[in-house]
Formats: sequence, C-alpha cells, structure tokens
Amino acid sequence: MLGRGTVQFVAFDTTYVQRLADGDSETERHFVGYFGQLLGIKLRARVGEASLVEDIRQEVFLRVFRLIRKQNGVRQPERLGPLVNSICDHVILEFRRSGEKDPEQMPPALDRIDETADVETELLSVESSTAVRVVLETLPLREQLLLKSIYFDDQERDAVCRQQGVEREYLRVMLHRARSLFREKYLEYTQS
Repeated sequence: MLGRGTVQFVAFDTTYVQRLADGDSETERHFVGYFGQLLGIKLRARVGEASLVEDIRQEVFLRVFRLIRKQNGVRQPERLGPLVNSICDHVILEFRRSGEKDPEQMPPALDRIDETADVETELLSVESSTAVRVVLETLPLREQLLLKSIYFDDQERDAVCRQQGVEREYLRVMLHRARSLFREKYLEYTQS
C-alpha cells in the first residue's frame, strides 16, 4: 500500500467500494491509510497549519463515507481517487470562503450538495466502524444523540435545534464540544 515516502497507487473497483459501504473495517483502514497520506501531502502544501490539515482531512473523510454509504452514491468506483480529490478541493474552498479557523464554523449554506463535484454532505470519518461505535457509546447521552442525529441520521440542524431546545448558534458550540470529546476519546481508544 504505502511505502517509505512513496505512494503505490491502487485501482479501485465496485467490490472495494461495496466493502466500504458495508463497513468492512479492514477495507476502511486501507482506505483511510491510503487517502490519509495523499490528503496530508496535498493539505500541508495548501493549508499549512497542522491542526487545520487534520480537521479538513477528517471533513473530507466524513463526506466521502457519507457518499459511499448512500445508495448509488458512487457511480464510477474506478474514479474513487479523483472523487476524493474533488471533495478535498471543495472542502478547502468552503474553508477559505468561510474565513474561519475552524471548519466546524462554516456557514450552514455550505452544507449543501455540490453536484458538479459529485459531493454529498458530511459523514463520519472512520478507520474502523467498530471503534467509532464503541467510542460513541462512551460519550454522555446528550453528545451521543447529537452526533448520531447530525452524522448518522443526517438530520437538518434546525430539527436538531428543536430536539435539543437550543438556538442554532449554541448548537454549533455543542457540536464542536461533542466532536472534540469524541476525538479525544477516539485517540485514547485507538492508542490503547
């Protein structure tokens, strides 16, 4: 797959994409490892700041996994590499347009689908679906429900605001905290 400083390119097919859609943990690890390195190289050159590189990379994985898991989401599996690349370009553009340091603070209008890039909105970035589920279950109930509503159930943020009884601006704060807590617990889980 990946060697010292070099990237061995992989040909993707329908079977590979179907295994990703089905949540096969070995295929997900391969996918994240393969594209994680490629995205890291691209993002370090374009963004620079290490924390932003990781946030943008995770956002790209969120969107790619969401698209892969949608019925008929990836129409040309052999073009998975260019698809990931175009999603990355789109996220970088959104980030720059927003003028914010934190991709979490992107304006809500940027959550829309960009048909030209064949992109869907965010989803969970995972090396392993099992790890994500285990870590999610360790979070307090409110954070679990919030993350599930936004990332698994793809609920509109206004609907989540009504469920949580909060204003949209505070939802952004809650979501940022929940993601930070999830990231912290996920790192602990994967490093243990």
